[in-house]
Amino acid sequence: MEIRIHGRGGQGVVTMSKIIAEAANLEGYFSQSMPFYGAERRGAPVVSFTRISEDPIYRTSQVYYPDILIVLDPILINFPEVFSGLGESSIAVLNSGSSADVAKKVVFVDATRIAIEHGLVVAGMPVPNVPMLGALLSSEIPISYKTMLEVVQKHFGADERIVSSFNEGYKGARRKTCRFTKMHFGHKGVMECEIPISTPSKGVAGRTGLWRVVKPVVDSERCNGCMSCWLHCPEGVIVETEEGIEIDYAYCKGCMICSSVCPKNAIKHESEMGVVQHAH
Repeated sequence: MEIRIHGRGGQGVVTMSKIIAEAANLEGYFSQSMPFYGAERRGAPVVSFTRISEDPIYRTSQVYYPDILIVLDPILINFPEVFSGLGESSIAVLNSGSSADVAKKVVFVDATRIAIEHGLVVAGMPVPNVPMLGALLSSEIPISYKTMLEVVQKHFGADERIVSSFNEGYKGARRKTCRFTKMHFGHKGVMECEIPISTPSKGVAGRTGLWRVVKPVVDSERCNGCMSCWLHCPEGVIVETEEGIEIDYAYCKGCMICSSVCPKNAIKHESEMGVVQHAH
């Protein structure tokens, strides 16, 4: 069983994923929890993945076709891409006061209201993961009420607010069968995936030359000008001139990727103390 959780920083997405995996493990299953996020700040989009299996889990990719999809932030329900990969048998568990036709089977509960009423608020932001864990038990997840509550209390303590909000999420969850048409992104039923590509450029992380312990030095007699080093340089500090390959040491951080990809072994390692070594 593959689970994908969407939310924002500060809502407990990563912790929720860990709790599900730990509870599944206590039930005798193999489990896995993996977060995926960019900027570590409150309000930033966060996704986490959980897998539950009767057999050892070797897959380490993101979850693209979830059996259960959980949305902790009500605003995200308005973004169709959040529900990508849902199939006829998938279940969506939503933090919402009403259902939405985003999957054939939907579980919904107003977890934000529950969190506010029970004081589960940090820096002005409601943290809905505890009531959502209670609501999750209304899906087809193979975890018992007792085990889930045990792990929740292990992480958050046996505070009455925690237990009450968990129980209210559990009892207040509603399940509905909806009209659902499998969503496709793109044309002719083919899902398109946009891959963010960052073009290397000097100075995006400051004067990264200050990070360097060793620096690459090009042996012009061995170099054949294939530019493999330029292609792989993450800082974009390698250029081809009339005199040959040049490296901008102000921004070269000494990662030595250029040396590892050079087919002619033409790039040496030179420490800042002046010791020269060949790459291979």
